[in-house]
Amino acid sequence: MTSKKTIISFIISFLILFLLIRNVNLTELIDVSKDISLPLYLTAFVLQYSSFFVRGIRWKKLLEPLKIKTNSFTATEIVFLSWFANSIVPAKIGDIYRSYLLKKETEEPISRTIGTIVVERIFDIVLLLFLLTLSGYLLYREQIPEEISDSLKVGYALIIVIVVGIIILQTFEKWLIRLIPEKLHIYFRNLSHGILSSVSDIETMVYVFSLSLVIWMLESGRLYFVTRSLGLDIGIYTIVFIALASTLLTAIPLTPAGLGAVEFSMVFLLALSGVDTTLGTAVAFLDRVISFWSILVTGTIVYMVSKKT
Repeated sequence: MTSKKTIISFIISFLILFLLIRNVNLTELIDVSKDISLPLYLTAFVLQYSSFFVRGIRWKKLLEPLKIKTNSFTATEIVFLSWFANSIVPAKIGDIYRSYLLKKETEEPISRTIGTIVVERIFDIVLLLFLLTLSGYLLYREQIPEEISDSLKVGYALIIVIVVGIIILQTFEKWLIRLIPEKLHIYFRNLSHGILSSVSDIETMVYVFSLSLVIWMLESGRLYFVTRSLGLDIGIYTIVFIALASTLLTAIPLTPAGLGAVEFSMVFLLALSGVDTTLGTAVAFLDRVISFWSILVTGTIVYMVSKKT
């Protein structure tokens, strides 16, 4: 947390947040937030933290083809701690931290289990882009904003690269290993085995796909209840699109969990739907209290009491 990269990333985040709120009437922003419906807002909290349990079950299922046994509670705790790490350190370091924690628990090498996280991320991206495209079409029809359509094109290009990469890995694995130094062979084999074992099991893939869909429903549900807690009546297609688009920005390695970029994009997308800047800023900030700031608090507590850290 005290490294230069982390400090700089937070400075960038706060600069973006400053630029966002400097033209907002803070008195109006506070007044809007005071009228929040606590039952609806707390429901959004429940949905957010329920998603961690689903993520834990999903990861546990991905580990099974590798004959790595762990229980749902352990997998969920490790996943949550990795999210906490991603919330304080940029560049998705939490994903590697997840494999490190599992190594302490099971003695499995990091290079082997990191492959399951790669597969998990592939499912997230594929399903996320599909749902973004579907909700974007239903929302905007043929008039999807150019900035959004360009981002989707980049995303689909990335999927094509990933799929081609997996096919090449599966087909030419023995040839590829000759291209790397011998001391790295064991790491390459472990990573390759972690990826290919998961994607080769049809039952696992169907199970993971279903749980991934549930996760994105929970993500969208969180934003739905945040908007409803402020009295906003926004269409479900808009909710899904904004929730998923903002989630995509958490992958940006520049800031921890997309801090700053996510809030800015949410206000922008809400404005496209006719929500004024003050109310849109209130939605963005209250949503991030749940999906970012609360994780810093609860994550710190879990980190301090956990026997796995």
